[in-house]
Order: sequence, then structure tokens, then C-alpha cells
Amino acid sequence: MVPEKLHLPKSDFERLNEAITVAREMGDGRDIILGKLKKKLKSAEVVLSDKMPKNTVTMNSAGKLLWLDTKEVRLFWLGFPSAVDHDGNKVSVFSSLGIALLGARVGEATAQEVPTGHRMFKVLKLLYQPEAMRDYHL
Repeated sequence: MVPEKLHLPKSDFERLNEAITVAREMGDGRDIILGKLKKKLKSAEVVLSDKMPKNTVTMNSAGKLLWLDTKEVRLFWLGFPSAVDHDGNKVSVFSSLGIALLGARVGEATAQEVPTGHRMFKVLKLLYQPEAMRDYHL
């Protein structure tokens, strides 16, 4: 089975590219992770916010994920690094989990890159997706 193409709303695509540019200019030492995010963005199909599939994780989405190895369920909120306060549920898009979450679809097994290889998870449910709620200003 061939995975579906990654869909991203145009606003997320533009903001993420700008955030990568700013982070690289600031030289914050995240070149590897920024390169991985940039590669993911290059493979994305950019869509208008009102055409975004409602089962897909976008920026500022919140939901529940299941780690397939431990069966642990956790809440997540995917945000930009400046909005993440490390409360345990907020995930920066500038992290390996954040990159894996971006574009993940409810019910599909998704791989997070970890030092020992990959760790698999499924998004069980989206509790909030800005595009589904027509919150296009976020």
C-alpha cells in the first residue's frame, strides 16, 4: 500500500518555511531537524485551508496518539517552537515527533524517527484541527 501524499494547508506551508528560514538565520543548531522538516515540506501537496482533509494533523491541531510498542495513549498539541512550553503535551514541529505528526492521518500507522530507528504511533482522534473549525487565523 502506497501512503497518501502529505497534504498541508497553504498557511502552514508558508509559516513553516518562514520559521525554518528564521531559525537557520539565527543559527540555533537545529540544521539536521530543520533539513528533515524542509524535505517533508517539499513533498507536500499544498491545499487551501477549506479543502484540508479533516482527518489530518495540521499546525495547532490537538489530539490523542497511541504508541504501538507500549500501548500508551497521550494527548498532543502540535505547535511552533515559540508556543511550546514543555508541559508534556505540546509538541514542537521542530522535533522528530512534531515532524512525524505533521500530516499524519487518524488511524494510520506513522513512524517517528528516533536514534535507534523508528517508533510507530497512530493518531487515534483529532480533538481539534483549526481548518475543520474554520480557525484560519491561527
